[in-house]
Amino acid sequence: MVETEWPELGGAEVQYGDHTWELTGMVDVGNTGDVLAVEAKQVDDVRQRRATLRFGLEDDSHALNPGDLGTHFDRLERARNAQYLVVKKEPRTYRYELRGIEYE
Repeated sequence: MVETEWPELGGAEVQYGDHTWELTGMVDVGNTGDVLAVEAKQVDDVRQRRATLRFGLEDDSHALNPGDLGTHFDRLERARNAQYLVVKKEPRTYRYELRGIEYE
């Protein structure tokens, strides 16, 4: 995995597992670019547990190149029962779906 920081992602909040998570901006990109592991802390509990939220590409979509990342975070979006981390790197847009959590 390749670790990078996307400052504009820091402070963004997502809902997962009946909790609110604040993203730190630290992102690990899988070797093939198909998985993003984003560090987060739980903000709706005084313990503020830390975890890694795992985002994966939909279907067989093209993935980010881990060797040429840059900071291309665009937005978080919610659609039906899913949440997405959207990355724009011209000319492509990548939509990573929130798929799981790993507690520290």
